Amino acid sequence: MSVRGAALWSMGAQYATFTVQFAASVIISRFFLLPADVGLFSIALAAAMLVSIFQDLGITRFISGQPQMEPGAVPFYAGVAVTIGWSVALVVALAASLVAHLYAEPALAPLLWLIAASYLVTPYATVPAALLVRAMDFRALFKVNAGSALAGNGTAVALAAMGFGAGSLAWGVLATALVRAALANWQRPVRPRLPRVLASVRPMLGFSSMSFVLSASAAIGQRSQDLIVGRLLGLAATGLFSRASALAGQLTTLLTGAIGTVFYAAFARKRDAGEPLAEPYLHLVACYTALNWAAMLGLALAAEPLVMLLYGPNWMGSASLLRWTALGEIFFVAVPLQMDVPLLLGQIRRLVWVNLLDTVAAVAILTAGAWISLEAAGLSRIAYGFVWWAIYASYLARLMAFPFTALLRVYLRSGACALAAGLPLLLARWSGHGGAEMPFLQLLVLSGLGVGLWLIALALTRHPAWSEVRAMLTALASPLRARLGR
Repeated sequence: MSVRGAALWSMGAQYATFTVQFAASVIISRFFLLPADVGLFSIALAAAMLVSIFQDLGITRFISGQPQMEPGAVPFYAGVAVTIGWSVALVVALAASLVAHLYAEPALAPLLWLIAASYLVTPYATVPAALLVRAMDFRALFKVNAGSALAGNGTAVALAAMGFGAGSLAWGVLATALVRAALANWQRPVRPRLPRVLASVRPMLGFSSMSFVLSASAAIGQRSQDLIVGRLLGLAATGLFSRASALAGQLTTLLTGAIGTVFYAAFARKRDAGEPLAEPYLHLVACYTALNWAAMLGLALAAEPLVMLLYGPNWMGSASLLRWTALGEIFFVAVPLQMDVPLLLGQIRRLVWVNLLDTVAAVAILTAGAWISLEAAGLSRIAYGFVWWAIYASYLARLMAFPFTALLRVYLRSGACALAAGLPLLLARWSGHGGAEMPFLQLLVLSGLGVGLWLIALALTRHPAWSEVRAMLTALASPLRARLGR
């Protein structure tokens, strides 16, 4: 499958998954759960995910990025993944009561037990999914991701409607894991087997030892957010903070998450062929920033009416948090594949130290903000975003030997296009018509005008993303033209 074809299928999976997750979050938040309910689940999930860093140990990256793969070792890799996954599930289950005691919330324990049950199943999908990525079979991966998202979120909505509260979200996690494992093995069956000799899995374990340190550091920085906010500000604040972070993160994943998955495999092939990565990486940065910066600026400008329309008045406290989170996301998408590229180039040891610096900054800045207030915690995302960008932009520029000025030129054009996209919403705010009571039709029209101005700006600035937009539209229109021509 070509890179562009893989990107189309991967984007399709992202769109389908986002649509299902987004619809489920709106229905659950608007009709069934309060911020405190979502906050309770967010704390349980964050605590479990801190332990789940042991689960993958870089197995996915190892399989999808390995220059040569011994087919006979694949069942052993799967056996190691299952063994680790079951161990993680046991730790989460045993720690459930301790976490519940720490937060003085007995309801946390049963949520953690359900999440632990999902970790018994999750590793059965790890190796099959990694093999699909390695083969760039994103058509099959579409079925796995979209199908499991539909099953899990459908379960959560149904149980929330039946009054299961925060537990409905935990049951949704378990349903997602079960269906994902079943579909992944249907597409690429792998029967886990424990290795008889250590030599059969030594290459993977060697990679995983450093990858674990890297994953642990990243997990502490990324997954401790809800734990920090929950401990300092309470359940309701955690729910509001979590909902704002999730909406901004889901939109980023929708727009360019699929591109990163495809480009990791594509960059691995370029590395194996001895081709330089600087030029294609700058092109990737251009595509990332062109899409995400426009979307994040629009999200920040329309935060109040969006929260009111989607979640209702109970969630208006998350509107300002959504604005700051969206603006902070502008920095996070400015340096894509910040961990994947160094791993492909064999720089895992140095990357560990860079990531540890990033983790210290993440925890310290959020803790300082949450210690002051919930609003300050939201604002801290912008401060941390800038620090994060400074760390990784300078690191990757040295690693791939591209001029920093070339990166800034990409940012300049993407920034101009983002401002063009946000102009209608910005004018509405200045005129006093951009508040929480903005009608849905008005928001839709302003957003549509922004998309049109964005496309015009891409063409006028000759942005690298313009050629990709045209190519994608052509690829999507070709089957329709072929049918009409019959």
